[in-house]
Amino acid sequence: MAGITISKKDLESLLKKTLSVDELGMLLHSVKGELKETNGDELKIDLDDTNRPDLLCVEGIAREIKNEKIRKNADVDTEEHGKTKYQIVVDEQIQNVRPYIGGFLVKGLSLTEGGLAQLIQTQEKLADNYGRNRKNISIGIYNAEEIIFPVSYKAVAPEERKFVPLEFDSELTLKEILELHPKGKEYAYILKDFSKYPLLEDSKGNVLSFPPIINSNSVGKVQAGNVNLFCDVTGNNIEQVLLIVNIIAQNLKDRGAEIIPVEVKYPYDTIFGKNVVSPCEFKEEIKINKTDFEKLLGLQLDAIKITEELSKSGYEVEISGEQFRIKPPSYRRDIMHSVDVIEDFAIRYGYNNFEPEELNEFTVGKTTLIDPVIQKLRKLMIGAGFEEIVSNILTSKNQMLGNVEPLESIIEIENPVSDTYSVLRNSIIPSLLSVESISSKSVYPHKIFEIGEVVVSDSTVDYGTRTIVNLTALISYPEASFSDLHSVLDILLYYSIPDSKQSENGAYVSNLQKIEHPSFIKGRAANILVNNKIIGIVGEIHPQVLEDWKIRNPVVMFELKDIEKIFVK
Repeated sequence: MAGITISKKDLESLLKKTLSVDELGMLLHSVKGELKETNGDELKIDLDDTNRPDLLCVEGIAREIKNEKIRKNADVDTEEHGKTKYQIVVDEQIQNVRPYIGGFLVKGLSLTEGGLAQLIQTQEKLADNYGRNRKNISIGIYNAEEIIFPVSYKAVAPEERKFVPLEFDSELTLKEILELHPKGKEYAYILKDFSKYPLLEDSKGNVLSFPPIINSNSVGKVQAGNVNLFCDVTGNNIEQVLLIVNIIAQNLKDRGAEIIPVEVKYPYDTIFGKNVVSPCEFKEEIKINKTDFEKLLGLQLDAIKITEELSKSGYEVEISGEQFRIKPPSYRRDIMHSVDVIEDFAIRYGYNNFEPEELNEFTVGKTTLIDPVIQKLRKLMIGAGFEEIVSNILTSKNQMLGNVEPLESIIEIENPVSDTYSVLRNSIIPSLLSVESISSKSVYPHKIFEIGEVVVSDSTVDYGTRTIVNLTALISYPEASFSDLHSVLDILLYYSIPDSKQSENGAYVSNLQKIEHPSFIKGRAANILVNNKIIGIVGEIHPQVLEDWKIRNPVVMFELKDIEKIFVK
């Protein structure tokens, strides 16, 4: 969930109508938002849809709750102006630092104090929420009157160049900015592994900014009253960079500005070629039959009605018989399936306009077979002195692959909106290590566990994947060893496996099978076997893994895989 603060007057200006607080509260349902607080003209809004970075601003909210067809997307300006004369030239050495950039010029903008405040908030929200605190995405906005094109985007040595950073009055090298400037200290971690840093300057050598850290205090200082701006977005993923360019361009166009595209000239290949003009179209289309709308929503619909409502959400729609060819707006990259489009239509149509149907079946809810088992395991682990954590099944590829050798292949999302949630975890081990990595100030010993879902490959089922529930535990303190968890594991199995108390009669036999695994210390890892079947893994985590996670004390862990198969009789 993301929270933003907007001006009610600014929102009403964009909507061209006055709203009561109650009316606004109802309209916010269309953006999956909730009005949390009002303070005079100030509105605080919580947004539930984290897949929509275009809604992290007053302009995006206004676009969605307007009941009229959205004007042409900002990307259309690219075609109207033909090949742009404004260019950003990329240096080859930046490829391994922060390889991608996009940008555009803004002309004729009436930038008020309120509009400037909203622009800065949008810049910060997109960079922090969507851009992972500027690591993946950062945004620069400049007074275009001070810039001589072409602009150069290059990599330079930390002490090679000096400029006056924003809110300072003396020149600093890039290295000094990271050491002395508040923003430099806050975001220095992003560049800690690089010997050269990004720099943006114009053809006269005037520094625009030191991405993703800080603008210059001259060209990079935007004030109310500026009418011509230059905006750039830098990052590690070109699709994300261009999406944010499109969002900001559309926002400023909605405020009446003219958007002039900029061409980026790369010395290396990108998925969009070497010469990339932004704002841009992604040119993706979805084909949906009219019957798909009707079947999913339970309605008899007119094709014109579908077209009208989708146009109000920024879609371009062409009808061919019973089939719709639909192109999402350039400021959205969250449309992965036809169901996403149908949901947008349903929101526009109005959930209150659906006629309720009487139930024709009577069902009684009950717990699944695994629920009482999970409760029992939870009580046993808590009784053994462990604290439970709950983490996301969706995570980043870096977390699953960067610090721990995977136990099996991971399932990736084809078109992730954010790198933070780009894969489905196949193990809970990285999740617990992540918690341990930020717990160094807590009193030792640390004893944590999680019972949660993971997703594994399975060619025998329709979708090729299967969701299972694992139990994973971790102990960490200066003397943590294999035996600490082995005893816990043995008690857990003894009291949980059906008929385990008859183990002397052969109903339950548990033992360990020594294995070698790069995430564990050699000679200190084993498969867990019950009745000669592998049910999990246990061992002491390798020092290199601990170093990668910045964990200071030894760690021992076990993971039981698919506990339903193990514990449900």
